[in-house]
Amino acid sequence: MKKNLLIVGDSLGLPRDNMPYSYTWTYLLSDYLQNFHTVLKLQRALNSDIINSGVKEDWLEFYKPDDVILQVGIVDCSPRFLKNGGLLMKLVNSSPFFLKNFIWKLIKKYKTRSVVNVDVTIDRFESNIEKYINRCISIGVSRIFLIKIAKSGSAMVKKSPEILSQINFYNQIFDKLAGKYQNCILINELTNANDDYFIEDGYHLSEFGNYNLFEAIKKYYK
Repeated sequence: MKKNLLIVGDSLGLPRDNMPYSYTWTYLLSDYLQNFHTVLKLQRALNSDIINSGVKEDWLEFYKPDDVILQVGIVDCSPRFLKNGGLLMKLVNSSPFFLKNFIWKLIKKYKTRSVVNVDVTIDRFESNIEKYINRCISIGVSRIFLIKIAKSGSAMVKKSPEILSQINFYNQIFDKLAGKYQNCILINELTNANDDYFIEDGYHLSEFGNYNLFEAIKKYYK
């Protein structure tokens, strides 16, 4: 009987216009693990709030996984122009299309991305990840792989100068929790990534980045 592997992650594991599905690390791993039934629960703009809210069992319990691989964090920690869900963001988004475009041009010209506007504060991020780990433990998950947030490429850093410090702070949460829970395994492959790991946006993984992440996880399944 095959074991179940659940992969939960954001857009870094998904295909894009210039990144075919067959090159993603999620495809490569699921194709390699013939003795596992792999469930892909991937969502663009996924953050750690989402995996613990709503029908939260959709992100874990319904699949009764033996192993879990979790890739979240960049959406949580990234500095933003406006606070998602804030009044100003709601006003901008409710504006007519032509006006919304004009407002965003002004915002991007005169404002900078700020850590004040992150989607998930670092304290809430820690709480969310620990809550998810404990949910895994409670249903008997054998191993929880925590993929640390990728060090962004130069294109991303140019747009958001504070992103690297944010990534470092949030990755320390993964270090802390992996030290606390024995069944957590850190995947560090992306923490020293360079521009070769990314497509032109400096954020989403290139073929090279996907392959190297796949190889970093694969070694635990030999």
